[in-house]
Amino acid sequence: MTRGGWLLAALLVLQGCASPSRDRAPFPAVDDAFTDEAVVRGVQTTQAQCAATAGAVWAQPPGEAGECLRYWFSGLDGERGRAALFFFSGDLLVRDSVAKGYAGTTPAAVQATVDRVPGRYGVPYVFIGRPGTYGSSGDHKQRRRVAEGRLVSAAIDEIKRRHAIGDIAVAGLSGGGHVVASLLGDRSDIVCAVPTSAVASPRRRVAARGWTIDATGYADSYEPAEHLEARRMHPALRVFVLGDPQDSNVPWPVQTFLADQLRAARVPAEVLQAEGLGPERHFILQSALLVGAMCLQGKTTDEIRQRAAQGLKG
Repeated sequence: MTRGGWLLAALLVLQGCASPSRDRAPFPAVDDAFTDEAVVRGVQTTQAQCAATAGAVWAQPPGEAGECLRYWFSGLDGERGRAALFFFSGDLLVRDSVAKGYAGTTPAAVQATVDRVPGRYGVPYVFIGRPGTYGSSGDHKQRRRVAEGRLVSAAIDEIKRRHAIGDIAVAGLSGGGHVVASLLGDRSDIVCAVPTSAVASPRRRVAARGWTIDATGYADSYEPAEHLEARRMHPALRVFVLGDPQDSNVPWPVQTFLADQLRAARVPAEVLQAEGLGPERHFILQSALLVGAMCLQGKTTDEIRQRAAQGLKG
């Protein structure tokens, strides 16, 4: 299975305009299956279209263009202010090739997977489609640049308001781990973060892989570690950097660099090792959800370390 196939499998285990490009694909109907074309071309929409779409929020950072991000949730019924675990998938593009198996996946299939998470891990769960993926508008080719994290953060704000969510835990795989790392410097409501197999420092990954630019084709990727200030974070924040030291996609020092920088900023950060699945030992999903849920449930760091010592796989 290709790297993109593993990233897709990860998900399935479990009056303003958006500055549209004339080459972008049209915004899909709420029940439309996802297409490779939309990921490659990007997706355009308007705020009015977004407002008419169930399971979508208009995300617009102050002074910036907005996008419509799709999301799925489960376990949020009940008391106001309850905490929830948010998850972000990995990249779907390798140049202009989309992960095999993505095309034809339906929103209903995503919801069915999301519905299983609270029963298995014991916490409310929210999956957000990153810009340009899973029916969200935007351009996936712009991932790991500054706008992606800001758009996702704005979407979280809207989702929290809509569902009366309090503190949050965030977990993400690979490029989704970069989103998690980016959110750390922007939000004060994150009590748990689990960047997993994360491209925590695109610049260091470029150097380690012997590239000249990021896999996105850009040389100006956002560096989360340069924007970490403990005074802006939740006082109870705990970060668990989770990955496989033998990951051949994102070298281990690229992942652990974030923990080093967090500790330097006096933010509690642990490095946990897991056994990644796939030929690159890069795919780790269930363990990311497990660690995020344990943290959100108030398990101590020692308890989480002990669970990791028992073995975390995939």
